[in-house]
Amino acid sequence: MKRKRFPVIVIFLCTTIIGYAQEALRYPALKQQIDSLIAMDKKAGQKTMAAKPGTRDSLNKEFKKIANANTLVLKQIFKKYGFPNYDMVGKAASDNFFLGVQHSDTDLKFQRAVLKKMKLAVQQKKADPGKFAFLTDRVNVNSGKAQIYGTQVDYTADGSPFPKKLIDPEKVNERRKAVGLEPLEEYFDLIINARKQQKP
Repeated sequence: MKRKRFPVIVIFLCTTIIGYAQEALRYPALKQQIDSLIAMDKKAGQKTMAAKPGTRDSLNKEFKKIANANTLVLKQIFKKYGFPNYDMVGKAASDNFFLGVQHSDTDLKFQRAVLKKMKLAVQQKKADPGKFAFLTDRVNVNSGKAQIYGTQVDYTADGSPFPKKLIDPEKVNERRKAVGLEPLEEYFDLIINARKQQKP
């Protein structure tokens, strides 16, 4: 009985895919650590988003307390590993690391350092360009500069989002499209819907 032979290209593709999956989980313990940290961050952030404007102060304090504690750990991770890209911890954990840094507003120097390394990862297609756009805007806003992609928002008295100071607003959607983000109007709709879903 003849044994079936798989085409060389199929074997190559399967080997490549398996190899990439193994490479993506090269640091499984680090992935777990990052995911655990950011789970607390997300939970606190969701509570704050769902709260009524007059009741957000205490929740904001709790959120900032968690974010500040996470920043200390994230800095240690960054010092040891650099930016945890897709190859190191997989997409979800890499995105989670970004989110923790995004919320590290008490340490602008740290945010800038991560942004620099993240840029290299994006160029190598090992990090999300949309997330990079968010951190770029965050660093600009925290530095007192105008943002580029309109990701950072404030709210009107009735809770409607609007962008913080923005450079060349007429071309913002072109810039957003270039990094894979939806138009600004759709982004605002997503924010409004997310706030509605979080309300008790």
